[in-house]
Amino acid sequence: MITFEHDTGKAQTAVRAARRRGLAVPQDIDACHAMWQVVVNAGQMRAPDRPTVDDIPTTAEQLAALIEERAHQQRIAESHRAIAGDFKEPVARRYNQLVKDRVPGWILALQPEFTGLVKALATQSKKLPEQLDVHLLDWNDPKITAAWEKAESAAHQLDQLVNDRQDMAKAVGGDGGRDNELYAVAKIAEPTSADVFAHKLRDQVGPARREWRELKGQPVSRWLYLARSPHFELQLATPGEVRDRAAAMERWHDAVAVVMTTGMSRSQAQHAVTTALRG
Repeated sequence: MITFEHDTGKAQTAVRAARRRGLAVPQDIDACHAMWQVVVNAGQMRAPDRPTVDDIPTTAEQLAALIEERAHQQRIAESHRAIAGDFKEPVARRYNQLVKDRVPGWILALQPEFTGLVKALATQSKKLPEQLDVHLLDWNDPKITAAWEKAESAAHQLDQLVNDRQDMAKAVGGDGGRDNELYAVAKIAEPTSADVFAHKLRDQVGPARREWRELKGQPVSRWLYLARSPHFELQLATPGEVRDRAAAMERWHDAVAVVMTTGMSRSQAQHAVTTALRG
């Protein structure tokens, strides 16, 4: 049985995603995968099927020889399965690590295509009204429908690219955390003390994140909204960068909590906010 430690499924999925995107897959990954396949094949070696009437030879001597041969085949199959089981964990571990080490570079290599699609989306967004809810757009206006169709094409390609990026990210444990879908594709500027005291999170960034969440069922509008928003910089992230972006937002929330604390002077609050933002 293949346990979690022996599972190479996520790594193999990441490699397939990289190939779909035309990214280079190092030879050592393919060589290790070939070794993994050898282990799998050896682990599935079967003993001879139980004999039937048709397998009975004509003499006792022939039967003795046949039994000896089948016993040998059964011992070989059992030995292969046992030894293959010993190799599953170390070979899988090596393969998974080789892929894991490659994932950040693969994701970074997707950035030029991602940027090009974002630019195409932004171009069409200028031709569309401020309100992007599909239920409120004037579909009788040919200018709107033409711009929407082009934006829809870019958004669809972005979704495909991001799905491949997610397949790669899973090979290193995934992104984790709330709003990881957002942080995987968008960066929010690091907050400053001035941002905290100006309530920028409450009045600007927070509402922008809520709007993004509310557009979950409207993927084209969601991408258009991100491309337009001054609060997001569309940029792919490695899993580590996703966690960094989420951590920066947590520090912002911590700093806001400090401001809400009563009994501190202005200078004390400023010092506490600075400390919170540093983490």
